Order: sequence, then C-alpha cells, then structure tokens
Amino acid sequence: MRGARAVPRLVTAVVVVALAGVAAVACTATIDGRGTVAAGVLTPGATGSGSPSGSPTDSPSGSPSGSRTDTPTPSPTRTVDPVKTKERVTCVLVQATIKSTNDAFNAAKTRDAQIKVLKSASTTIDKTLKASGLARTDKIFGLAAAILGQLRTIVASAEHGGNPSTGPYNTLTTRFRTACLDL
Repeated sequence: MRGARAVPRLVTAVVVVALAGVAAVACTATIDGRGTVAAGVLTPGATGSGSPSGSPTDSPSGSPSGSRTDTPTPSPTRTVDPVKTKERVTCVLVQATIKSTNDAFNAAKTRDAQIKVLKSASTTIDKTLKASGLARTDKIFGLAAAILGQLRTIVASAEHGGNPSTGPYNTLTTRFRTACLDL
C-alpha cells in the first residue's frame, strides 16, 4: 500500500520539476549572457518627449506644465501552448516510469518479480495517459500507448510460459524519447 501512496507524490514532484524547468527556459530567452536584456525583448518605458519643460528657476504654477505621461507600455506576454505543456509533462512521467521499470526489471531475481515490475509499469503508464488530457490522436499519446500495449503483450506472453522479446519495447521507448526531445 505504501507504493500506491508514493505514486501521486512522485507525479507531483515530477510535475513541479518540469514546470520549474519550463520557467527557467523562459527566463533564458530574455536575458543574454552578460546579464542584460537580450536584443528584441520589449521593455516598458516612459512616453513623452523625454526633456523637461520650463527652467530650473521657474516657480511652480500649481498645474503641471508640458504633456509628459509616465504610463509604461505593457510588455507582450508569452502564451503557453497547453497541448505542448501536456505533452512535456506526459513525456517526463512516462520516461521516468520507463527508467525505473528498466532498472527494477534488470534487478529482479525471478521471472515472477520481473512480471510484477512490468505489470506495475503498465498500470502507471495507463494512469498517466488517462490523466494527461491529450487526444488519442496526439503523437506523444500514441507512442506512450504503443509502449503500454507492448508491456501488456510481454506480460501476457510471460504469464503463459512464453519467452517474449523486449526488442519491440526497446524500439518504442527509443522512438518515444526521440519524439519527446523534438518538443
């Protein structure tokens, strides 16, 4: 039961780390390597002539002279593509599952332990896909679903005494990782 409580915590931690990474990438796009604002980045500034009217010896008349205004121009806001965000989060979660699955599978001493690891991975990826919010036609969703299908095939064959190949699973995980890098 302890493992069931750890999965939501892991998911939350991975999402927080992923979002922090996205924020860090956004910051690097606006600051150049010398600590100054990068070329092409709009910054708010004052409007008006920039030169004061009147002389330093003028006495105040009670009303402001000149037409200077200090309202800053609004900075453009960067829009976040919700589909890309969902794809990136799904990539992080599925790749973490693949990594931990491969490590646990290789460390497992018995066939039953290996099957248990693969079943757990199937359940985790299935839950991730259901919670992803991605369309079934999405490329990342499709590749993750193919990995899930391959895991289920391996488990079914192994449970019936077969000796399934992990080649197709390995090929799919490589294709998935490559697709995630292209986001």
